[in-house]
Amino acid sequence: MKKSLFIISILLLSYSKASLLFNLETGLNEYRLNNYDFAKNYFISYINNNPNDKDGYFWYAKTLEKLDIKKYSPLIFENYKKAYELTLNDKNIEKITFSSAKNQNIEDYFDMSIMYFEQGNLKTSEQYADLMLKINPKSPSAYFIKAKIALVKNNKEKAKEYINQAIIFNNKYIETNLAKALEINEIPEITQQMYNIYALEAYFSGNIETAIKYLEKSKEKNPQDIDTNSLLLELYINNNDLDKAQKLSEELLKQNSKNINIKLLCAKLYKLTKQNDKIENTLLDAYKINPNNKYTLLMLGNYYLEKKDYISSKQYFEQLTNINDEMYEAYFGYIYSLIQLNDIEKALPLTRKAITLNPKNSEMQYLLALICTSQAQYDEAANYIIEAIKNDENPQYYIKLAKLNYILKKYPQSIINLKDALSLNQFSQDKEAIDEYMLKNYIKLEDEKNTANYLKGKLKLDKNRIIYKYILYKLYKLQGNEKQASSQLKELKKIKPKTLIDYLDLSEVQFEEKGIEFGIKTLNNGIKKYPDTKKLYEKKLEFYFIDQNQEEIKKTIEEMNKAFKQIAQKGNIQK
Repeated sequence: MKKSLFIISILLLSYSKASLLFNLETGLNEYRLNNYDFAKNYFISYINNNPNDKDGYFWYAKTLEKLDIKKYSPLIFENYKKAYELTLNDKNIEKITFSSAKNQNIEDYFDMSIMYFEQGNLKTSEQYADLMLKINPKSPSAYFIKAKIALVKNNKEKAKEYINQAIIFNNKYIETNLAKALEINEIPEITQQMYNIYALEAYFSGNIETAIKYLEKSKEKNPQDIDTNSLLLELYINNNDLDKAQKLSEELLKQNSKNINIKLLCAKLYKLTKQNDKIENTLLDAYKINPNNKYTLLMLGNYYLEKKDYISSKQYFEQLTNINDEMYEAYFGYIYSLIQLNDIEKALPLTRKAITLNPKNSEMQYLLALICTSQAQYDEAANYIIEAIKNDENPQYYIKLAKLNYILKKYPQSIINLKDALSLNQFSQDKEAIDEYMLKNYIKLEDEKNTANYLKGKLKLDKNRIIYKYILYKLYKLQGNEKQASSQLKELKKIKPKTLIDYLDLSEVQFEEKGIEFGIKTLNNGIKKYPDTKKLYEKKLEFYFIDQNQEEIKKTIEEMNKAFKQIAQKGNIQK
């Protein structure tokens, strides 16, 4: 069992961000804010799109417990069991079942074990006893039989060890003739190994606090035990005991500087505690220890995705797909990186492969929409997003659909999409994008009243942005306030773009006020400064699409393909 607990501790890692669109931390934040209805729906989406992440199932079960433990009882157990099974996805790991699980055939195994023991076939008898322990590692009768077998084999020390285990799980075994023959006359202390078993069972039954208490007792037995400590660090992190996690992580790094499991847990902790300067080096240290560890590759890929370093994220996700050809999350990250690098030719067949791995997914529909967007196929992109929404009502999907409908001049529908996004998550981190497109839609519809009212609300849209100033200018025009409009226009004309968002905003203003030539010129200047930013090319495609210039759309796609091919060739992916 000792060996199996070590492997379990490795597999107890959470994916820090198993996919770009469905981030586990978003669901956890809502759970901790007691927004259980939202958290429930979020974790359903998360599970659909991250089928290999045990933590999605675990926190979904926890959320259902908070909502109605009686109503959702079968579903709760099913999801805890799924989380548990994913932890034991290595064939060499012995099974530790939940106390509430059915003891499948355990009595039959007991009868078989006794029968073979009485026949003198000790080997087969012990095999059945071991099967009992795979079903239930706290089976006192299994340990009792193993004690009898050990004694027949003249291994008195082993017999004492097994009978003590039986007594721990059922004190009545101290009254047996076997215990008396072995001179066992008092109930033994719980061993460290049993504390670990109790901890795992408590954790995968949803009781993190109890699991932590057992592991802390286990640590007292052997403060240096790496298995116990790594499990304890994981649980501190999952229970948001970040001060304890920080202290333990520092202790473990000193003792186990070459342990991948500890490194990855520390990287996860650094992300939660915003020690951003430590994350990359910690993950790369883990990679140096073993460049083929799938959890390291997944975390590195997702780390670089968040940093928008798509060349690096592509490298690690590609390596991960070569190591594990069945991991959906690896394909998602790989495909997304390729799309951002505009390698559509390679992305498409991989998308088909990913869909076969996870037919319930919505993210592949989203990625297909991104591919269509990069080709100025906005109607097709919108259709893919609509299909994605049928599986998962993700706020980001509605925002993407709103943007597409805005390009397609379907302004009322775009507003509906944005309202749907807000209704799904009032705490949306994408509130700035929602505000921007809501106001742009109202301006396009020349809806003075709703524009003014929306501006009076709690906006996340940065008031220093060019697009915000332009919306104010258009509102003054709608209100007939020429003086204010003129003043605002003069201010706009003085602005010189400095940032990427400045170039994007100003190009829109130029396009709307002066025409496509001026908007394209601003974008081309932006491309000179930010040559590896796809958004600038995609904005050009939008303008040419609205201008119905198919020839320039084709030229821009060719220009984008050429530029990103050069970027990919020059990129330094050796970190």
